[in-house]
Amino acid sequence: MSGSTSKLRILLYSFLSSCSVVFLSLLLQWLIYADWLHDPGPVRLVGTVLASVLTFLLVWLWQERIRREQVETLRRLEVIAKMNDRIRNALQAIDCIAYLKDEAATQTVRQAVDVIDSALRGVSTEIVDARPLLKSHALTAPTHR
Repeated sequence: MSGSTSKLRILLYSFLSSCSVVFLSLLLQWLIYADWLHDPGPVRLVGTVLASVLTFLLVWLWQERIRREQVETLRRLEVIAKMNDRIRNALQAIDCIAYLKDEAATQTVRQAVDVIDSALRGVSTEIVDARPLLKSHALTAPTHR
């Protein structure tokens, strides 16, 4: 999903929210004044317009904050994934060097490398599992590389 689609969707949500405020406000005015009080006075538009503008701004700011947090989370997950790959590559080099020297003396090194590698693979799996959830959310945008 592109950043412009995300921003367009945020604007659409904000606009629809403000339209719903206008509609509900006018409906409530009609219900209260014309139907219940039987006094169809003038329609009060100033409060309705102010409420809809305020709703638009609040929904827009709220959705933008959520979008920024999700973009930042994706960026952090990508950094962690790159870091995991670099650490795993370094550990494999250590494991190979230790194996070439003396297999019996390097059992402790091999166990430590295996523990670190399994921990990194677990984190990598969690990152891979989390990416589709964040990217499929309606308000995410791709990170800039």
